[in-house]
Formats: sequence, C-alpha cells, structure tokens
Amino acid sequence: MKKTWMKRTLCGMLAGVMMLSATACSGGGSETASTTAAGGAAQGGEAPAAPAASGEQKVIKFMHRFPDEPYNSFIEGKLHEYEASHPDIKFEITSAQNQEYKEKIKIVVGGDDTPDIFFSWVGDFTERFIREGLILDLGPYLEADPEWKDSLIESQMEQYTNKDGMVYGIPFRLDCKLFFYNKKMFDDNGLEAPKTWDELIAACETLKAAGITPIAFGNQEPWSASHYMGTLNQIFVPDEVRAKDYDPTSGEFTDPGYIEALEHYQALLPYMTENPNGVKPDMSRTNFVMELGAMYYAELIEIPYIKMDNPEMEFGMFNFPKVEGAKGNQDILTGVPEGFVVSSKTQYPDECVEFLKWFLGKEVGTQQCQEIGWFNAAKGTTEGLTDTALLDGYQAVMDAKAMSAWLDNALYSTVCDEYLTTVSDLTNGDITPQEAMAKIQAKAKEAQTLVGTTTQQ
Repeated sequence: MKKTWMKRTLCGMLAGVMMLSATACSGGGSETASTTAAGGAAQGGEAPAAPAASGEQKVIKFMHRFPDEPYNSFIEGKLHEYEASHPDIKFEITSAQNQEYKEKIKIVVGGDDTPDIFFSWVGDFTERFIREGLILDLGPYLEADPEWKDSLIESQMEQYTNKDGMVYGIPFRLDCKLFFYNKKMFDDNGLEAPKTWDELIAACETLKAAGITPIAFGNQEPWSASHYMGTLNQIFVPDEVRAKDYDPTSGEFTDPGYIEALEHYQALLPYMTENPNGVKPDMSRTNFVMELGAMYYAELIEIPYIKMDNPEMEFGMFNFPKVEGAKGNQDILTGVPEGFVVSSKTQYPDECVEFLKWFLGKEVGTQQCQEIGWFNAAKGTTEGLTDTALLDGYQAVMDAKAMSAWLDNALYSTVCDEYLTTVSDLTNGDITPQEAMAKIQAKAKEAQTLVGTTTQQ
C-alpha cells in the first residue's frame, strides 16, 4: 500500500474525528430538531419561487436518516433553500443513523409527533404503515401532473407502487448490490471478474492461497447478511413461490431452494473476513478500501465513500455470479430505490407534494449526483457526470431486467427478525441451514395469524 495514500487516510480519519466532534457540539445529525432557516441558497440553481407569505407559517416536519456528511449538509441545505424562496414554509428537521432511524420511525409514525415527510424503504417496511392508513397516496397527484409523472424513471417508480396500485413514495437515491473487486489484486493473481458460482469459488481459493482475504464482510448489524440471503433466495426460489412466502398472509418458506440458498451462503463463509458477526458493515467496507479484502458485496451508494477514502485504488464491479441449475430467477438485480413518503395525517399534503416535485426532480437530482454521488429517479440527471464508476453503477440499474427489495425490508417484521437472527447464528456456526429454516417456517406460520390484528407491525 502506498505511503502517500496511508498519510492521506490518516489525515482523513483525523478530519473525520474533528467533524464528528463539531457535529456533536452543534447538534447536527442528531435527533434534535433544527428550525433555523439558512442564510442563502445552495449552488446550482434556486428553488422555485412562491408568492409572499400571508398568514401563519406552515411548519412541515421532515425526517431523514443521513446525519453523516456531506449528505446531511446537502439535504438540509436544499430544505433551507426551499424555505428561502417559500416564506410560508418552515421545515422542522430530524435525523438518525440507519438502525436507530428504523426503530424510531416505527414509533413516531401514527403518533402525535408523526413527520409530514419522512424517509422509508420499499417493501413491507412501508406496507405496515399503509395497512394502518398512515401513508398518503401520491398516485392522484402524479396523474394530475403528467409532466411530473413522465419526468420520473418508470422502472424505479414501479418499486414504490404496491400491488393495489398505490404510489406511496418517490425515490431519493437509486441503489443496487454488486460485487466490487480490487483490480490490482485480481491482476496480480491472474484473475478475471467471475461470471459463475464456480468461478467465484475458484477465485476465492486462489486469493486465499495467496494470503489474501477474498471477501470483506461484516455482519455485526445482521441486515448485511440479509443482502446475501435476498440475492440467493432469488437465485434458488421461483418468483411466484418467493412472492407468496414474502406475503405475511401466506408465507410458508417450505421450498427446498431456501435451504440451498443458506448452504451457498455458508459455503462463502470460509472466504470471508474472520468472525464477521463481530465486524460492523462499514468496517468491512473500510477493510476493502484498505486492501485487506479483494472483494466486497457493496451497494451502489457506497461508491462515493470508497473513492473518498482511497482515490488511488482501482476497482471494478460485477453482478452476483450465476449458479448452474438453480431454479429461481437469476436476472434480478438485488436492490431498489430508497425514498420519501408523505404522512396521511399531514395538515399540508399539497405543500409536501409540491416540495417533493422539486427536491426529487431533475434540477436537484443533477446537483445531487455531481455533489454527493447519489442518483434520484428523475430522468436526465447524469448530464455532465464524468465519474466512470458512478456511471457504470447507474447503468447497471438502468439495464436491470428486474429488481427486488432488500430482504430485511421485504419481509414482515417478525419473520425478518427471525431470518436475521438465524442467519447470524448460521454465520457463527451455531445452527444448520435446516434448523434455521425450521425456525423461519414457524415464525412465518405465526405471522399469518398476526397480520391485521396488531398495529405493532
């Protein structure tokens, strides 16, 4: 590893510590509400102007899960920019980190402190709120504004449309899961990006024999393993069976493909970071960046982190390899967009939707991919972008024949919890794939009796 990069990394780490200290002192990125308007607009254009305020100011509660920089500053800067051009609007902003956010949003939605606009995932994570009538249907607004509807990428909007035809959110960032690999490590060991499962295992064997950890992995937060399991379930379980099982009213999980998926995950463990249940997911990315692992099953939205932490490292990307003879759908790209929804309890539905048209539109989306490396679902946002890694990732999403929600968001909450726990136990070697599926099957049967009978979900 080059000394210049190590020096830069150390400097970056020190700067990060200073930034976190400043954040802790100022309250930025915490759950403390921010109600101070910005002094000026962000670069690259202004929010559409509104008539001068008349009467009482409208306070819109906005909750997101991106307290880290530069993402927090970009988001909140845009909200303050909108305030500056809309004097009648005031945002009350809260944010929290991923896992903390998931727990808090389940509590506040539906209560007296419900945010008007909040971040939420595709799948049953949001469907639980829809079942309780807590999410605003955006379909009528899109139909009333054909220009807005046509400006959004249809394949991504489909992900925020449920089986009843309700459009319940607008994507803020596109995402997918791809294997990233260190080009130098592969070249030094005479390897090419694997296209099949057998080629992946062969590459892992070669790297391991060379003293290199083949796959950087951390599962201290068990959602990380669920991304592997979601992909493997797609590969080994037919679409119609998986759709039935992921529906909490009919889930059984008796197809043998689920055990095959667990067995293939288990087969990768000897090539992964040692004791992954003790390693945080973001540390596994750091291990890849520090060249302590040759591959990393990563999200598209992680590209900016990797390039920022080690700009000298050359990395490539490949889809999860094909498994010969598998009975599922191997054309599905794991990952779906993540976005914002509007509470059905908001006093200001029209104002919330009007803001989302701008915030998640082409103008802000173009700035977003240029400044923080994340794409929204508006068409034409890549104009002027030259970063080949970002463009390749974006193209992978555009070329996907189908996409699927993250497993931990697709499943009913109690089934999800059981899945995460059993896969974590499997990772430790404390349970077999057969024992894991028996536990999941029992929880799925229980879930059938719970749907519609509890507001906890």
